[in-house]
Amino acid sequence: MISADIATLDGVIIGAYALMMLFIGVLFAKKGGDADSYFLAGRSMTWGIIGFSLFASNISSTTLVGLSGSAYSTGIAVYNYEWMAGVILVFYAIFVLPQVLRAQVYTMPEYLERRYDRRARALFAALTLFLNIVIDTAGGLYAGSLVIQLMFPDFSIWQIVAALAVIAGANTILGGLSAVMITDTIQAVLLLIGAVLISYFAFQKVGGHWSTIVDAVPPDMLSLVRPLDSPGVPWLGLLTGVPLLGFYFWCTNQFMAQRLLASKNADHARWGSLFAGLL
Repeated sequence: MISADIATLDGVIIGAYALMMLFIGVLFAKKGGDADSYFLAGRSMTWGIIGFSLFASNISSTTLVGLSGSAYSTGIAVYNYEWMAGVILVFYAIFVLPQVLRAQVYTMPEYLERRYDRRARALFAALTLFLNIVIDTAGGLYAGSLVIQLMFPDFSIWQIVAALAVIAGANTILGGLSAVMITDTIQAVLLLIGAVLISYFAFQKVGGHWSTIVDAVPPDMLSLVRPLDSPGVPWLGLLTGVPLLGFYFWCTNQFMAQRLLASKNADHARWGSLFAGLL
């Protein structure tokens, strides 16, 4: 098994970070509040926090590990899932988001009930729970545990998954959405710094020039538009698949939409969406 050398300082930083996440949860738990405060952060979040929170909720361990691995295997066309988010968020901010915010709902299934009926609410609620737990959360915990196991090989996958779930769950349960969005903002800044540093040092390892990579990698692996028989993302999927998946994930998935429902007003929600698309 591949492992990474971890110094004492590394372990201290990781432990301190986990404790800081729990402290934020406890801090917001002491403030108390009503349902709006717990589930929607009092509908008081500004565009910067919303944008960072949306970004951190998307660019998780699943993205850093999964998309990187997929790009290495099938090419960078997998990045179409990410850049398309910018287009979708612009469309959402202009045409859909204002209507959702005017409804003053807590969840997207609740909005669908008002727009259609209880059957739509029940169906979408069940679908959302299943996808968030079985696919999103499970995948995120597993991908994160793979990275941590490189640093702490003595721990098994299930032990790391359990620890991550307890820390994240405790933070969410104690502090509600306010704690989640504040920690998301911290994580987003760290993710951006880490991604830039990883990219810089990775380029230095291969000579420091993009041309070095272009010369060493087959051209089709560096193309965003792939033929229909591509095992990754064929070009037709850019029209019929990626936009639909993106609209579900960014605009109707409660995991993401809840950040926007917590906005101070419609303008902050729009600006937060556009900021997330920019990031």
